[in-house]
Amino acid sequence: MKVSVYGAGNQNLYINQLNLPEKFGGEPPYGGSRMAIEFAKAGHDVVLAEPNKDIMSDDLWKKVEDAGVKVVSDDIEAAKHGEVHILFTPFGKITFNIVKTIIEHVPENSVICNTCTVSPVVLYYSLEPILRTKRKDVGISSMHPAAVPGTPQHGHYVIGGKTTDGRELASESQINKLVELAKSAGKEAYVVPADVSSVVADMGSLVTAVALSGVLDYYTVGNKIIKVPKKMIEQQVIMTLQTMASLVETSGIEGLVKALNPELLIKTASSMKLLDMQKDLDAALEILKNLDETLKKEAENAEIKPTTLVAAQSLVKEIKTLIGGAAAEGAIKRSARKLFEH
Repeated sequence: MKVSVYGAGNQNLYINQLNLPEKFGGEPPYGGSRMAIEFAKAGHDVVLAEPNKDIMSDDLWKKVEDAGVKVVSDDIEAAKHGEVHILFTPFGKITFNIVKTIIEHVPENSVICNTCTVSPVVLYYSLEPILRTKRKDVGISSMHPAAVPGTPQHGHYVIGGKTTDGRELASESQINKLVELAKSAGKEAYVVPADVSSVVADMGSLVTAVALSGVLDYYTVGNKIIKVPKKMIEQQVIMTLQTMASLVETSGIEGLVKALNPELLIKTASSMKLLDMQKDLDAALEILKNLDETLKKEAENAEIKPTTLVAAQSLVKEIKTLIGGAAAEGAIKRSARKLFEH
């Protein structure tokens, strides 16, 4: 299989800032360069595109090339090579620019995959005009390592399949090709809805894990102890998550902390400790009691900007009813892209 990987990975971050060799083990190079090495060792024809040669030392580049990976500095050269294109590139706008540069050059029936750089759905939205006209053959998915490649924790890939509303951003054969690629490198392949993949695979999975634990904690207490209707639990979960998400979107983390008032939240949430098994709540209260002093000062000075409490999916249905399908779809896609504008 011909594979193109874009981005070698920030070795200074992995080695000197995160201290991955000491904390997790494994050995440099980490990141996209390690993915390229592993695919090459699995017998694939691999090109690694990296315009910044200084991102790694000469000895690490030698490891890459000794594994049989061809290193290029030109994204378009890599684009012409692969049938699978994996973006191990910076978060947000830079990745959009790279993929808009390469898409016209990739071979027929290629599949372009995000890692932690962007949601595959938003990536699809950004490319939709060309995907629906000039390059109907190209698929969009994810080949997310869901851990830093090169560490022992990287034993799997998260691949974006059909979205939760049934849209196919990539063909079945393209998805199967990604599964085959992952398995050939000795990794487990998880195919999940494309609109869910980033939530369970990106660094934000930290938020997902803690929030899901809180949701399930409330579900257990509300259902078995307080015995409130399931619908009421679900409505309160939606209200909580939507309020927090809206505040982060308009006011940032500092504004969120200021609006939620940790001192008050500790008092109210403590009253929900009804079972000894609620270790997640114990941990959360302990964290809130010992907030970083710098964050506290930043929160004091933060501005809380306006938000609107809505059920987001109900709002989508209302918009489609009021302004019509095509106009509504355009508004929804533009708002989704704003998540990655910076």
